[in-house]
Amino acid sequence: MVLTWLDLTAATAAAIFGAGILILLIRRMERRRAGAATTDNAATGPVFLFKEIALVDATPDAHAMIAPHLDHLDEYAATIHVLSAHFPDLADRIAQGDTTRIDGRGEDGLWLDLDQTGGRLRLAIRGQAGPRDVPMAEVIEQDVRLAELAMLRDMTRHAPQLIWQENCAARVTWANHTYLDFCDRIGSKDQAAGTAWPCESLFPELRNKLVSRDSVVTRVSITLPDKNAEQWFDVTSFRRPDGAMHFATDANAVMRADHERRQFVQTLGKTFADLSTGLAIFNKRRELSMFNPALHEMTRLPIDFLSRRPQLETVLDKLRETRMLPEPRNYSSWREHFTAVEAAAKSGRYTEIWNLPDGQTFRVTGRPHPDGAFAFLFEDISAEVSLTRRFRSDIETSQAVLNTLPDAIAVFSNAGTMVMSNTAYADLWGDVSAEQVVPHELAAATKIWQEKSAATPVWDELQKFIRVLGPRKPWTDRIIMHDGKHLRCHANPISGGMTMIRFSFAGPATPVLNKLTAPDVALIAAKR
Repeated sequence: MVLTWLDLTAATAAAIFGAGILILLIRRMERRRAGAATTDNAATGPVFLFKEIALVDATPDAHAMIAPHLDHLDEYAATIHVLSAHFPDLADRIAQGDTTRIDGRGEDGLWLDLDQTGGRLRLAIRGQAGPRDVPMAEVIEQDVRLAELAMLRDMTRHAPQLIWQENCAARVTWANHTYLDFCDRIGSKDQAAGTAWPCESLFPELRNKLVSRDSVVTRVSITLPDKNAEQWFDVTSFRRPDGAMHFATDANAVMRADHERRQFVQTLGKTFADLSTGLAIFNKRRELSMFNPALHEMTRLPIDFLSRRPQLETVLDKLRETRMLPEPRNYSSWREHFTAVEAAAKSGRYTEIWNLPDGQTFRVTGRPHPDGAFAFLFEDISAEVSLTRRFRSDIETSQAVLNTLPDAIAVFSNAGTMVMSNTAYADLWGDVSAEQVVPHELAAATKIWQEKSAATPVWDELQKFIRVLGPRKPWTDRIIMHDGKHLRCHANPISGGMTMIRFSFAGPATPVLNKLTAPDVALIAAKR
């Protein structure tokens, strides 16, 4: 019995001892596992691996961090954007080729292992997860959201636009500093101080703008009490489930420019109304956008027709119907002619003389304008053409009269240019038609005279006489041709500083012996 009891006692002690050792081993293993878990938690986290700037591998939580930003950024830019919220100098450290540890700016004990080797970039986030065992990706994402929130607040605070939000009752529930400052400026104390939220809107007329649309742009104005003037805004409104969001941009410059443009157009209209030249301006859609009264008077197109902004083809068709267009030689090519007219007007190359069936004559000019527009100018040159024709007729008549005279006649200007000659001159000295430019000059004409006549000082005197300015007296002298003929040269000044040279044939002169017929002074003195 004793041995049995001792054996039982020993067995029990051994069992207890073994259990204690087992418990110690279990606790040691748990501590090791806890330490290993802690070490793994510090070593594992979001990891990004790039080749140059291309993402070649990433852990699932790393992909989850950048996924919300991939709709507007590439993978590399999204990674830098997300991690820069917690590691502000990350981009600079990468650019410098740094491979050291980067500590985060928060209190969560996270850091970033940066490794750059052979064109590869490895970013590994390390650190303790925290007392609540928050995943590292959530910590980084929270930092990103806080950074973006701070940036958005700063943007709305310093934005030059008036930004505010209204509820469904059109009362302001939020506004930025610019909106509140404008309220101060116009003297709206309730809105400026924010003592009665939600408060009334500055622009109640926007209330019904979003009834059937999700967004709308409206130009509104508000009176400034200090300057007794209007402040204009272009307000962009977006509908929201709980009301609307509004963005107001200063439109004073736009309104001022629009006012100046209208005044300029009115000034142009008044100026165009006094012009005797017909004006037709077509916009880039080939519609008649502007015309003046002279166009109506010259073309006799009805005012109501011109006011309907007709197309270019319609205007030309109407002009043809009223016989205010020259008839084309080939009617089948009339439409193609329209296209050519438009193309030439847009390039500034269109200028034509329209001889109308009723005897009128128009000079039509095409001029290009900005933004694809072009203009036609209609000038009535009937009187000018008639006067030109009359002058041409007078000149032709004068030339015909000169050609009937037997004497050779040439008219020179004060500059020494021959302006007219007759047939007798051409027969005597040679043809000086319009194709021969050189003989029309005095020097060239004098050379011809000298070649066909005996040496005489008449030609030098004649050149001096033609170039003299001021009053002159006519003179006459004789010259002898190489064939023995005698010519009498008459130089007569005429109007405009010009000189008419007339050559007429004369008989040979009888020599006079002055010595035999003149009284002798010596004999007369001796007789006394």
